[in-house]
Amino acid sequence: MPPFAAALAWPGARLHAALLAWRASWPRSGAAVTLRRPGPLAVLAVAAIALAAAGAWTIAVHARWLDAAALESMAPDGGLAALQPLLPGAAFDVPSGPAVRLERRGGAALLVLSGLRPEPARRIDLCSQLADPGGGRLLTLRIGERFEDVAALAARRAAAGTPLALRNVVLADEAMPRIEIGGAVAGRGMANAALPDAAGAGAVLGAPPLMLRWQGDARWIGDGGAAAPAGGSGTAALHGQGWLLWGGTRALRVLRRPSAACAQTGELVLQLYRPAPGAAQGVAQTAAPAAAQRALVAAFALGTDFAPGAAGSAGSAPGPAEIRLAPGSYRVPQAAPARLEDRQLFEQLRAHGLVRLGAGGLAELAPPDLFAWRAAGPTAWDDVVLDDEARRLLQHVYGRADGDYVREQLRIFNGERRLLAWRVQDAAPADAGAAGADAVAALAATPLAAGAMAAAGMPALPWRADAGGMPAPLAHDMPAAAARLFARLPQGWTPWQRIGAWPAGRSATLRLPLAAPAQGGERLRLMLAGRLLDVRGALLAAAPVPACSGRACRTPDQVQVLDLRLAPGARELALDAASLGLDALAMPGDARYRHLALEHGRLAWQALPAHAGAPAAAPQSPVPAAPALRLEDRSGAPLWRDGAPVDAARGAGLAALLGVHAGQQSGLAGMLGRLPGGAHRARLTIDLDLQRAAQAALDCIGLRRGRWEGGACSGAQAAPDGRQAGLVLLDAETGDILAAAGSGGADLDRLDGARWRELRDFDRADPAASPLRLPAWQHDGGAERSPGSTFKIVSALGLERAARADRSLDALLDGLPLPAINALARARGFDFRTDAPSYPAAAGKAAARITNFRDQGLDRRAQDGRLGLSQALTYSLNTWFAWTGELADRSLLGLPSGGVPDLQPLAPGALDDVRPIVAMARRLGFGQALRLDGGLLPDDYTWSAWDALQATPAAIDPVHTRHELRQMAIGLRMQATPLQMALAAAAVGQGAVVRPRLLADLDGRAAVDAPQQPLGVRLDRVRAGLKGVVDSGTAAGAFGSPGGAGMEAIRRGLSGKTGTAPVGDGRLATVWFTGWLEPHSVPGQAHRLALALFVSRSEATGGEHAAPVAAALLRHLAARGAQKTQAHQAPK
Repeated sequence: MPPFAAALAWPGARLHAALLAWRASWPRSGAAVTLRRPGPLAVLAVAAIALAAAGAWTIAVHARWLDAAALESMAPDGGLAALQPLLPGAAFDVPSGPAVRLERRGGAALLVLSGLRPEPARRIDLCSQLADPGGGRLLTLRIGERFEDVAALAARRAAAGTPLALRNVVLADEAMPRIEIGGAVAGRGMANAALPDAAGAGAVLGAPPLMLRWQGDARWIGDGGAAAPAGGSGTAALHGQGWLLWGGTRALRVLRRPSAACAQTGELVLQLYRPAPGAAQGVAQTAAPAAAQRALVAAFALGTDFAPGAAGSAGSAPGPAEIRLAPGSYRVPQAAPARLEDRQLFEQLRAHGLVRLGAGGLAELAPPDLFAWRAAGPTAWDDVVLDDEARRLLQHVYGRADGDYVREQLRIFNGERRLLAWRVQDAAPADAGAAGADAVAALAATPLAAGAMAAAGMPALPWRADAGGMPAPLAHDMPAAAARLFARLPQGWTPWQRIGAWPAGRSATLRLPLAAPAQGGERLRLMLAGRLLDVRGALLAAAPVPACSGRACRTPDQVQVLDLRLAPGARELALDAASLGLDALAMPGDARYRHLALEHGRLAWQALPAHAGAPAAAPQSPVPAAPALRLEDRSGAPLWRDGAPVDAARGAGLAALLGVHAGQQSGLAGMLGRLPGGAHRARLTIDLDLQRAAQAALDCIGLRRGRWEGGACSGAQAAPDGRQAGLVLLDAETGDILAAAGSGGADLDRLDGARWRELRDFDRADPAASPLRLPAWQHDGGAERSPGSTFKIVSALGLERAARADRSLDALLDGLPLPAINALARARGFDFRTDAPSYPAAAGKAAARITNFRDQGLDRRAQDGRLGLSQALTYSLNTWFAWTGELADRSLLGLPSGGVPDLQPLAPGALDDVRPIVAMARRLGFGQALRLDGGLLPDDYTWSAWDALQATPAAIDPVHTRHELRQMAIGLRMQATPLQMALAAAAVGQGAVVRPRLLADLDGRAAVDAPQQPLGVRLDRVRAGLKGVVDSGTAAGAFGSPGGAGMEAIRRGLSGKTGTAPVGDGRLATVWFTGWLEPHSVPGQAHRLALALFVSRSEATGGEHAAPVAAALLRHLAARGAQKTQAHQAPK
């Protein structure tokens, strides 16, 4: 064990208040201890607290030791221990360059993948692959195909009158073995199947193996054994996972696992590993550089055969093991490592019956003086043999450091089994009146509310709780799993309190003593995580309001909001409430980060995964931002000082971007704090004045439908529940992000310790929905981020790409007379008509179809009797884009029905030659985690998914059907960010791809100027259509009125596109505007500017709701330019 001084230096050591309370429950509780000690409860509580305080340092010492052990397991020797059951004593090398090595070592195989980058994983829902939804046979899944071969096969079968059902055909972008996976999936299903282990793989219970066949020189290794080709082909059984290896530098991981979306058969996950090409400036690698430098090393059990054409069977051998190692030479330990002393102690206690799982589902530990209690009479532990070994174990568990740690793990386990928590509303509702506000201030008797009570002249009266007929200890920290009770972080409430340890039973009484008898009618609003059983001392003013909205909720009333009115003369408020089964809130894999788990109905001690870092009882402290860190805007105005954002930055909406707390590692300050060296200075591309204006306009107009003029908001309404908004303004010539606004998240200004912990836990449980996300360039992957018709910019560029090799399509884009368009559609067999409000024109309302806005036809939008790409963009004609998108897509084989639309890429770029809209989207940055550091962070910097300088990839949902292809063409079934759509607009304006950046310089080094690559397609038709949007199309209303100084000049230089993406039942939508402003449109504007913004849950359209935000911001830009010009021209 490390010296005591090491524990004093441990940054994560802290006193566990809940542990103190847990020890207070030793006297004969029915859970942690089931015995009752005679004597006053007050004496017991004092004694327990004293005992807990005395043991706190020993817990810290042992936690520090275990922390070190966990971290050591990530080092080479610790990681190698995972391979010991399969490869005892094996020596091997990990090369530094790209290589794939598979070697037999006795009864196991060793796989080493070094210098390879994993491409994005491709998931295949096996339910969609069933030949018959009610049957058990899979259609053959084809992987690694070339499109030309797929098209030829489909054409031959169609000509023969036996069309082939091709689903989820996975195309490759380079030569590779062709793979087919099929077989029967009959069985008891996978709903209760085993989940993958920590390495991300594992056999699936109850499911027969699938058969994998391949053509080409490749080898297979998996949890069903190994196989090599014979005669140019090979076969293998796919149980849970495996690898196909070829070419010495290529590997394909195939993983079969359970899926909530397909409980019957699960899903396949395919991931290609290959050497990384040179990354484009500003585009993230799929894996972090630090991870890419570490090789994947795996061990698999083998059967007796390891010969060409044969697949060995692993039988009952140990499952696969997987670790990551840096290049070098290694030797696996010959013998298994000795067990840690705390695990040995736990297993000895369990063997002697001194620790057990109680009937109520909680862990129970025998009391320290069980011998004395047994002598006094019958106890709940009479089945325990009390011998010298039992006495030694009890003395050990209550008197030694490893015993303290075992007891802490028992507390953690019990804390995750039940939850009863409550909190008081921060302030009275608007209609509560002064008396209600006073009541809330007086009754919110938590430590954080004591100041408000003292100001009201009332003493702080803490909550108390009784459970099982005795006082229950309280805690002010919530289990992390409780964050999953909410889809969004609750706002306007004091910090939680909860039962810290459960002595017995599943219900408790919560008591709030009143400082004076209630006058009657005083109002108290309470949020309760649990179920209310009874109320005394108050009446419910209304039925409890269900408030459980998260993905862990079984029913909405697992959390309730109670509106209570105190009864006249009441001296105490008492609530009887039932607890929640907190174990039901946990997600698969949570238990892997706790030592105690349930195995076959009994308590078991498990080792933490090597990558888990520190155990739950000893959390690692975050690396704080460098105290000398300086952050400035582009002109040198301070944004960050003394370890926090300055007030001006907070007021401009930059808190989440810069960092709201020392523990926010995703913020810019936290990111720079991970750099070596103590002090750093960074200048951002942000223009603080434009940022302030963008945030104010977005808050006023976007969030609350008000009017923003002259820096003041008027006529604003309350923001609808759940509405969010985001905006980006950038310099299209340099990529500099000038403003990045976001609205609709949590209040980030009041983050004391308890509130920060709640926000942190929510951020970890549901990072995509966290208030710490940046709406300007991060999204949650949901339907409310579809870009709608703004994506038609991308579709138009894709059509232009396809038209380079298709004269007929080029003529259609140029504009044809309406009769010619209809004749072309009839000649090719497509049910498209310019006078029809929907496509297909004859489709009934119940059929899958694309409709135009307000069910209008296209004829009225023709210009001089002709209709082309420009008119389709200006008036956002959905049916035109849906039809032309079909004409341009090679997967449909030029046919009005059929084709092979269900194509999936094994790697980015595999669909570029087939699906031109997808190819252009990828060219503009879709599917890429754009990095905004301007090339200033080191190559080996360790990135995290939600870092402030990394954008969430814009994503297009997989296309399986012709109708989904039509939806994609009009901007549905995808997720985008304002940054991505601003880049799309900037690319049209510039004629080239723009790379964004937020860091202008770091420690005196200037950001790299990324070269802009030309788009290589015709742009005049696209530009004309987008100019028409502002002049006479869907955005004309926002920019057509006089609008103040400079609006006429803005209108002349502005091009753009609106978007309206319906969600849910169609009554609400996510609305968008994106566009660019030509240089010199307003005074002082030397460069072309691009912007994009969205507002979710809008009852209006993009032209009515989003475009006015852009207009207000551009008016501010014009007014600022005019003021600067006047000041410059004024006489000195």
